[in-house]
Amino acid sequence: MNTPARLALAIPLALALAACGDTTEVDDRVVETDDVEAPVDVTLPKVDVEYPEVPLDARSTVQYAGTYELHNRDGQIDRITLGDDGTYTWIAPDGTEDTGEFTWGEDNSRILITRDGETNAFAVAEGVLYRLPEESAPLAGERSEETTWRRSHPTPTDGNQADGNQADRPSE
Repeated sequence: MNTPARLALAIPLALALAACGDTTEVDDRVVETDDVEAPVDVTLPKVDVEYPEVPLDARSTVQYAGTYELHNRDGQIDRITLGDDGTYTWIAPDGTEDTGEFTWGEDNSRILITRDGETNAFAVAEGVLYRLPEESAPLAGERSEETTWRRSHPTPTDGNQADGNQADRPSE
């Protein structure tokens, strides 16, 4: 490639780089210290997670009314509030709210919530709801935090079943 051709390519490139603007000064000073310690290997204690057993006839043996939360890995929270009167409120992480009535399964240890045309089955235990993969799934089995909704608030005693958070609000 001849010199005028090289120059014709280099000039626009140099102008483009110059137009990029601000440059930042770099502080290249080094601070030396003698009291730097090597990293310490930290072993965290193993924490046993409690998964209460689903009793026979949870409907009559478990205090199920209240608000349950599922904390997703991305930090979002789903909430279901169950009322003594068979009603539910399901609030999705985006704030979308569904309300309706839930039904009990034939074994009285699972509840069924039909939402968006899909039946969601939950096994009921003291302080938790376990999301089941399907309505006929066994109640016993492997548990995980990804399918365990934990009670966050009891149901208020004023008869308003729609929002378990009202127990924490000051009375008017």
